[in-house]
Amino acid sequence: MIIGKDIVTTYNGITIHEGANFHIKSGEIYGLLGGSGSGKTTLLKTMIFLKEPTSGSVKINGVDIWRALPKEQQDMKLQIGVMFQFGALFSNMNVLDNIGIMLREYSEFDPNDIDEIAKMWLIKVGLKPNSMTLYPSELSGGMKKRVALARALALSPRVLFLDEPNSGLDPISARAMDRLICDIRDSLGITVVMVTHDIDSIFNILDRFLIVDNKKIVFEGDLKQALEFKDNPLKDLFAMR
Repeated sequence: MIIGKDIVTTYNGITIHEGANFHIKSGEIYGLLGGSGSGKTTLLKTMIFLKEPTSGSVKINGVDIWRALPKEQQDMKLQIGVMFQFGALFSNMNVLDNIGIMLREYSEFDPNDIDEIAKMWLIKVGLKPNSMTLYPSELSGGMKKRVALARALALSPRVLFLDEPNSGLDPISARAMDRLICDIRDSLGITVVMVTHDIDSIFNILDRFLIVDNKKIVFEGDLKQALEFKDNPLKDLFAMR
């Protein structure tokens, strides 16, 4: 589904990644792991058109997204959904309008149909219909994340990108979010790529993951392989489980 090859990224002359290579399989929940400041989110940004690599390539479904023609890029953008760490909801829009904005911008559905589709996604992510008229300032942190997730799903993407979906959540809410992510993957058959440092998520829902350390991807594989990896830079984190 996604192949990163020889990716080099820089910020203001500072190298963040030095020849990163990875591959993400269709239908899996794939994690981007690493210590604070290691470049996990930057790597995510190379896949969602927010940070062009200095060199190297990112291919989604065989399309080199940074070398594609504008029309191809637009088509690809409509095949991915993104949930940012803090939701990034529009404060002047209620829940229903936040979910439906992508449909209003990029679909030809009738406005009434858009509202119905938005309600469907609202329920799919575990929110009650009576929350649709609320504004972001009236939502809990967990509710904001679920609204952002519903918005990311509104165009029925083939790949869902999540940046720290459990950050700021209490343990019960975090495990509920894990179950929701698995349900979405299983019921919709989509590929999920997520940045996380949540040890329970790593152990319970990731099919495979990579670990970024010192500008390199030092590991890519599944949990069993990671536990056998002697030079795992996250061994202290893993030991907590």
